[in-house]
Amino acid sequence: MAHIAFLAPPAVGHINPTLGLVAELGARGHRVSYLVGEEHAGRVERAGAQPVTYATTMPGSSDKPLTLQGFDVARGLLAGLRETRMLSEHLDEWFAENRPDLVVFDGLVAWWGRLLAYRHGIPAVPSWANFVSNDEWSLTDRYVKFPKLDPRLYWFILRMQRLAARDGLSVIELMDSLGRGVPGHLVFLPRSFQYAGDTFDDTFHFVGPCLRPRETGERWQPPSEAPVFLVSLGTRYHNQPGLFSTVMEAFADTEWHVVLVIGPDVDPAALGDVPANFEVRPSVPQLDVLEHAQLFLTHAGMGSVMEALHFGVPMIAVPQMGEQRANADRLEQLGLGRAVAPDAPDLAERLRAYAAELPADASVRKAVSAVQEEMQREGLAAAVDVVESAISEPVR
Repeated sequence: MAHIAFLAPPAVGHINPTLGLVAELGARGHRVSYLVGEEHAGRVERAGAQPVTYATTMPGSSDKPLTLQGFDVARGLLAGLRETRMLSEHLDEWFAENRPDLVVFDGLVAWWGRLLAYRHGIPAVPSWANFVSNDEWSLTDRYVKFPKLDPRLYWFILRMQRLAARDGLSVIELMDSLGRGVPGHLVFLPRSFQYAGDTFDDTFHFVGPCLRPRETGERWQPPSEAPVFLVSLGTRYHNQPGLFSTVMEAFADTEWHVVLVIGPDVDPAALGDVPANFEVRPSVPQLDVLEHAQLFLTHAGMGSVMEALHFGVPMIAVPQMGEQRANADRLEQLGLGRAVAPDAPDLAERLRAYAAELPADASVRKAVSAVQEEMQREGLAAAVDVVESAISEPVR
């Protein structure tokens, strides 16, 4: 059996989409290592991987989330540059002593995985937990707003060029995960959800979500026959007591059983009296709740969107940054949900209207079911095939 190494940035939205694949590869007898920030070691170990940990330099869950707008763009890029410079050296000895047969790395952020794999002559498969880009459609062109003048961007490109050149790569090969040593791309969404999906060639394998293994033990169950409405803004954008108060105002004493996930930073007391039909928690087993849900209010992170579609749940998207706006727009285009800005002046009224509309709309149910069925045709088996077929690919 092969030794397969996974590399991803220290973010749940980039790690979770790989964990179902990690578990299946381990079950098939492969040795799976996961090079990951220390705080996520338990997450990957529970999926069956051997964690190889390091102290990350990237922003953590307590830091201001990135918006990918204006001068914040450079902040995100420079964080990726620092991490790549550090890890491409720090992990080099591990690669030499524990040489994998294949590297699977996050194509959007984990540039250090691309560098290390190419340096050691190992084939590498970029994995994408978000939209991919080509000449026909680009997330950066459409949803990332660069500042008109920020010298840090020029400095970033110069440094990345030098970093790539040390190992014989161009900056395009490094940042776009193209060219030598990359036999194919693993995309954790269905082709129908990808913008301009039919313009990507057959080196892009749209396998859909490979859901992480669920925790053992007692599963979450709805407390009554009331329809379940999950409200969660993910792991990075949850500190929004004002939005949570609006949700409570909109759905207090309605027919819904509302599962409101407020994260670790919001004091429940700050929300006032909790309506009887609300279940307020800092966290929930999201897959368990979605399995029973009729509606999901989400920040529209791609992981959450894919999990909801896996269970056939329509969504109200309240995006917080550029990438999430792309996801929310796609939900609306495909008739899978509705989107609303978090600062909309009539937010409570619109949330109530969408909650009444979406579960009852036959066209929404049909659209969600079609994507759900497409996912079931691909998924984990297809992802394993991509990985196993790449192991013997030449690098240079």
